[in-house]
Amino acid sequence: MDSIFIEKLRVDAIIGVYPNERDTKQPLVLDINMSYETSQAVASDNLKYALDYHQVCKDINTFVSESSYQLIETLAEAIAQNILKIKGVIDVKIKLSKPNALDLADNVGICIHRKNINSEIG
Repeated sequence: MDSIFIEKLRVDAIIGVYPNERDTKQPLVLDINMSYETSQAVASDNLKYALDYHQVCKDINTFVSESSYQLIETLAEAIAQNILKIKGVIDVKIKLSKPNALDLADNVGICIHRKNINSEIG
């Protein structure tokens, strides 16, 4: 199975449980890996058979910037479920980082892996 990856996608969101986190958008960084069947895209060299990563980035940016989750776990799950709705996506791995969350560490985040239970693998 092949995959498309997006690294270090930067988005801003209201995220967190503390009052100061609810007032101002914070930077988040996403690494995303989406498995899908590439044979039609390879054979045709046509975007309509490929995973349009440009559109995926735009959709994620819009979704995340309009969200206001408290937990990074919930936001990561919501992003994964949105990606799994894209035709042909078999599974998705997401690393969601919240780089300004801790004073004593450079980064904190979550990694998740979700499978599309409705996908058909040839």
